[in-house]
Amino acid sequence: MDIVHVVLRLIHIIAAFIWFGAGAATLFYVVPAVSAAGDSGLRFMKTLLIRTPYARTFPAAAGVTMLAGILLYAVSDSASYFSTLGNAALGTGALAGILAGIHGGARTGRATRELGEALNQHVSDGVAAIPAGGVATLRERADRLAADARVSFILMVIALLGMSIARYL
Repeated sequence: MDIVHVVLRLIHIIAAFIWFGAGAATLFYVVPAVSAAGDSGLRFMKTLLIRTPYARTFPAAAGVTMLAGILLYAVSDSASYFSTLGNAALGTGALAGILAGIHGGARTGRATRELGEALNQHVSDGVAAIPAGGVATLRERADRLAADARVSFILMVIALLGMSIARYL
């Protein structure tokens, strides 16, 4: 196994770990906490999306993961590493990963930007109450983001399972 293959595999695994871990943390911890915290949660979400690079983590990690995966596929001969069934599992995982990246960029990324814009518009930096119409808009945008994030996450789980079991089939 040459150094290029090892480095690409390492980059692919680390970037995928960041992408999957950030998605899992957001879906299972951040979103429920923000929902339960009411106005305070919306203020936190504004800070998280607007004032930190958190929202840029997802497209960066997804892009690096997919690029490293495509390059890894291009420089290796998967037929010699895996059985036919293993190649099918690897291909399924690769397809699910690419679909997760496309869905994440097209749907989840757009929903994140729209929520960030709505938060910027309706949530003041002070302690002023959020207008009722603003709360309804924010909840609708947050619900859409959560639904899109679930789809992206399910595709990431399929990718992770397909890639991790390929070697053992």
